[in-house]
Amino acid sequence: MAGSKKFKGVFGIVSSLTAGFSAARGLSTARADKDKLLLVNAVGSIIVAATGLLIAVRAFRKGDK
Repeated sequence: MAGSKKFKGVFGIVSSLTAGFSAARGLSTARADKDKLLLVNAVGSIIVAATGLLIAVRAFRKGDK
């Protein structure tokens, strides 16, 4: 069972990193277009990606136990 939890943790880390890169691209686009609504959305997405990454790292670490 621990292997399954570790796999979920790795998958979560990869998906969170992908979401973070996407949000960073959105942030640069919002800055270039000077669109405040897109800027708020990008910042929110970055926060969500960071939180997801922390949860995935925790799941990965608990997979060892």
